[in-house]
Order: sequence, then C-alpha cells, then structure tokens
Amino acid sequence: MSQKGITRREFIGRSVAGAAAAGVAWGATPMSLTPSPNEKVTVGIVGAGIRGLEQMQAILNVGGNVAVVCDLYDGHFRRAQEIQPNTPTTREYREVLDRKDIDVVAIATSDHWHAPVAIDAMRAGKDVYCEKPMTHTIPEALEMVKVSKETGRLVQVGSQSLSMLSTQKAKELVQGGQIGNVYMVQASIFRPSAVGAWRYPVPPDASPQTVDWERFQGNAPKRPFDAPRFFQFRNWWDYGTGVAGDEYVHLLSRVHYVLDVQYPQTAIATGGIFKWTGDRDVPDIHNTVYDYGKFQAVVLANLASNWDPGEIVRFYGDKGTVELTEWSANLVPYDPVEDYGYPLESWPKDLKDKFIEEHKNDPFADVGTASKQPKLKKQSFPQKAEGTEDHFRNLFECIKTRQQPVEHVEFGCGTAVACHMANISYREKKKVRWDAQKLELSMET
Repeated sequence: MSQKGITRREFIGRSVAGAAAAGVAWGATPMSLTPSPNEKVTVGIVGAGIRGLEQMQAILNVGGNVAVVCDLYDGHFRRAQEIQPNTPTTREYREVLDRKDIDVVAIATSDHWHAPVAIDAMRAGKDVYCEKPMTHTIPEALEMVKVSKETGRLVQVGSQSLSMLSTQKAKELVQGGQIGNVYMVQASIFRPSAVGAWRYPVPPDASPQTVDWERFQGNAPKRPFDAPRFFQFRNWWDYGTGVAGDEYVHLLSRVHYVLDVQYPQTAIATGGIFKWTGDRDVPDIHNTVYDYGKFQAVVLANLASNWDPGEIVRFYGDKGTVELTEWSANLVPYDPVEDYGYPLESWPKDLKDKFIEEHKNDPFADVGTASKQPKLKKQSFPQKAEGTEDHFRNLFECIKTRQQPVEHVEFGCGTAVACHMANISYREKKKVRWDAQKLELSMET
C-alpha cells in the first residue's frame, strides 16, 4: 500500500474489476410500494458537514421534517442543533435506518461512504438522496442501480443543477432545434482559491475525542488520526474522487440531461498537481476529452488559475450556442451569412461579377449587401434559485407518487461512470473505453 494513498493497481481494481459481476438488474420489477403516511416527508441526514448542513436547511425550507442527524464530528452536531434545536444526533448511521418514521436518508458523507450507506438504506426500506458523485467506484454505482431495482426504492442524486430553471431552459432550446445539431460541448470550472481547492480550515477542537476517526476510515486503508484527511477528504483518493467527482459531475450532469445521453464511449485525461502541492494526491489541473459518438465534450478543471467564473457549459451547434452558467441560460444564435468577399478576390472580374449578380438577393450570401443580411440577437434567461430546494421538492413529490425523480439512480450511474473514467484515464495515462452493453471498462494500449 502506498503511504500517499491507494496504489494505482488498487484504484483500478476498485474501479474496474467486478463491474460486470455487480450484475445490474436493468429489467428488474420494483416492489409495489405505498406512499409515506407522514404528513411531511421525514428525513434522516447522514453526514452533517458543509453540504449536509446545507441539505438540512433546504429540507426545512421546503417543508420537510429532519428527524435525526448522523455525523462523526461533535462540532457538526452543535451546528445542526443551532439550525434546529433539540435535533437527535448519532454517530452510527444504522440507528437512522432503524427508525420507522424515516422516509428518506439524505447522504452527504465523504465519497467512500456514499454507496455503503445508500445500499443499506434502500435495503432498510428507505428512499435516498445521495450527494454527488453517486459512488466512489464504478462497481458501487452498478450495485446501487441493482439494489434500487430490487427494492423499489427511489434515489435522487444531488447534482441539483438538473432542478435549476436554466438547465430546463437549455434542454428546451437544444431539443427544440434552436442551435441545430450539437457536435461539441465545452465545460469548465476555474476555482483558484484555497477553499476552492478544498483546503478548508480544520476546527481547532479536532481530535480523536471529537472525531470518530476509526469509523470514518471505513473500507479505506488504515492510518493514524489525521484531521485534514477528515475535513478535507476530497484531496485524497482514499475517501474522495477529486475534481472529477466534485465538479465534473455538475458539468456532465447538465450535458447528459440536455443532450439525453447516459454514458460516454471513451475518455482521455491529463493533468497534475501544480499549485497545491504537499496536501493531496488528487490533481489540481484535470482536463478530459470525452467522445459520445455523436459529439465530443471537453471538460477543463483548474484549481490554480481563474478565467471564467464558476461553472460554465457551452453547447456548440451548427446554428448557434447555448451557454449555461450557474445563474443563467444564454442563447447565442449564429448569423447565417456566408461572406464571399475574400474568396472572390481570386476570381477574374467576369466570373466575380456574374456570381455577385446571381447572389445579390440571397439573404445568406454577403456579396456587398451586408446591410440587408439578417441579424439575430442573443437571449438570456436568468434564474435566482440555486437548485437544492427544488431538487428536494422534486424528490418529496416523487416519494408520494412513486415516480422516478429527475436525477434518478440510472442517470446518476451514468455521470458517476463518466467521472471515474476521467480519474482512471488520468492515473493510468491511457484512453479508457466504456461498453454500455456489457457495462465494462477497458483501457486502450
């Protein structure tokens, strides 16, 4: 075992071997289930760090009931009770699953605990809200799909951008043909700050007495207490999935949703640790080219520099572009004009004059008649809501109707596989290929 984290061989083993053996029951019939008898949807939160406490507030804001909070750091319990006084707390997530009043388990743990908690929750008869990425490995993603099918339990994956109005508008524009055929997507995240690179401050009271370090490690390699690894888990492969699992998944969720795809066919990635050295084994620069067959997607992730603020996804069609930011959808149509001035300069005068005469009334041929050409205007569709509350509203409604939520388990499996492909390609320095029929990953030699 590498002292800096799991070895490449261990990483690949976890991510590839056993994928087919997971035996996803794609055609399994869900159990017949009745809606919750609770007037309010009752939630148990497992993982009450930064995101889990945001979940808690969102659940309360949309009328849900938070019945219990599970975490492994005492300070998070105190903060949860500042949000909702007298909230019961526990360090053992199975105590949450044992409660009969819980309808849904909201999971915001480190990535390596997502699948174990989610699978146990579904088998205990609970629906699941699982933060992105859905799982720490590809076999876990396939297993979550299988268990959801077997138990009939719902899973909403927490890439809340799918519940944002901007994403809905982008899908409407693209599927409605406003930008023609999409052959290329460019997505990017630039985040150069220490917090953006997950170098979060460690609470001054962090110790083996206030942090359940042994329980946190779970199936990860065992090591002595290390507070930064607990509070900054995304920086290590043992517990997180790097920039792909934290940020690619938001970008790719929008790509998959808008273009109605599940898996990429291939991925080839590059990157490295350039700025934030000495505190991680995941890259701070991580760029990937995905091939989906009908289009390619280029994903740029940079935790060392700043350019476009926030998260941006651009769908490039042959008639225009749709740009998605965190707060808007923008339609940028192309002016469908061919400017023939430059190539005509190489023609003899008689041929040039004849061509101009033949095309002088053509609205799409600029032969010195630019003032008559059509001019299309950019349109912008802003939004205010960040998406988390709407994402929970969507799940709560589905819990009552037993319909699949917007980011259901099979959708989450697709984006999880795509993110893991980027990580495996980066670590192995090879192009990786996904067989969507066999549900198998392979590497090109």
